[in-house]
Amino acid sequence: MKKYIHLFCYLIVSFTVKDIAAQPAYIFNDKGSEKLEKGDYLAAIKEFDTAIQKDKNFYTAFANKARAEAELGKKEEALKNFEQAIKLKPDYVDAYYYRALLYLKANDKQALNDLNKTIQLDPKKTEAYHKRALYYYQNKQDNEALKDFNKVIELKGADTDIVYYRGEILYRKEKLDEALADFNEVIKKNNLHHAAIEKRANIFFKQTKYEAALKDFNSCINNGIRTESVFAGRAECYLKLRMFNDALKDYNTLIDIFKTKDIKAYEMRANAYYEKKDWANAVKDCNKILILQRDYVPAYLLRARVFVQQGKSKYMPALNDFKKVNELDPGNIEAWNGKGNLLFETAKYKDALEAFDKSISLKPEAASYYIRSKCYYKLNNLKACCADLQKAVAMGYKDAQKDIDTVCR
Repeated sequence: MKKYIHLFCYLIVSFTVKDIAAQPAYIFNDKGSEKLEKGDYLAAIKEFDTAIQKDKNFYTAFANKARAEAELGKKEEALKNFEQAIKLKPDYVDAYYYRALLYLKANDKQALNDLNKTIQLDPKKTEAYHKRALYYYQNKQDNEALKDFNKVIELKGADTDIVYYRGEILYRKEKLDEALADFNEVIKKNNLHHAAIEKRANIFFKQTKYEAALKDFNSCINNGIRTESVFAGRAECYLKLRMFNDALKDYNTLIDIFKTKDIKAYEMRANAYYEKKDWANAVKDCNKILILQRDYVPAYLLRARVFVQQGKSKYMPALNDFKKVNELDPGNIEAWNGKGNLLFETAKYKDALEAFDKSISLKPEAASYYIRSKCYYKLNNLKACCADLQKAVAMGYKDAQKDIDTVCR
């Protein structure tokens, strides 16, 4: 009995071996492809190896084996097999495309060469345009990315993610109306696409549509998108809408909860305090900014404004802040005018005159001519005083006409 069993087993094995030997290479490649699609990469590689053993020129099997190896993180082995597939068939599109994916995964710039070759060989391969567009997008090559995203839309239709990325690029290029159209399309298809909603809010803000921007920022926050950028955007909307208490709440969130490292949050909170005439807290935030960054001009300017608002007792620290801005940013007109005004108020007319000379040389403005005319008047230079008053009138400064009638008869 045992003799027959052994004979039976032998016959089965014999027939199986013969059966395998008789099967053509493509059968094993097909089996490998099925396993590759299912994610069984080791088993797939065995099938592709068998296909290659049967046919040393089976370029498809080499490329498919490379794909499986790439999925297993065997980069060098995969690259060798992709190279072999291309050597056997230089115009084999899939070898270039999947090798490009491997390069992309490794953040290797050679991906672009393979994507270019893929598109050259198959101008209608949508996935290649898509991957190349993303490559360009991530590398800030916006013009090239835009062309490829448009091509993907032409070949495939308006896929939500593609339209979103195109909107991002148009936004970066300051083509706000076109970007807005793309984000609207994305939101129409997916009203919970919070990245598009936030970007749309930013566009509305740039277009001074603050209420519309606020609505979108609120939508993000109400749906759980409580990011630093969303709170910062909403806070700026509140400031523009003069909703200072709400703005302060958001800036407190940024500073106390998010522990933001962006000094702009302190600057904007200081502005909110300034608008509420909370001088102490405004100065406190300016001081904090200048601890973090000693050369931050907006903080000196804002602190100087706060000091001026507090009256003559604070004129000296205000003057010091304007002088500091003059050192850091010699072209800052506000600082020269502020300095000139304070020097005039403290009867230092010659010094005030020099400050307004500098301001006017940078940017002639009616108010500057008018105050400089007062400096000339105090220094008994009526000719120069009247000349400045005439310039101020010509530039639309109405109060100057009254002084002309009084001084320049």
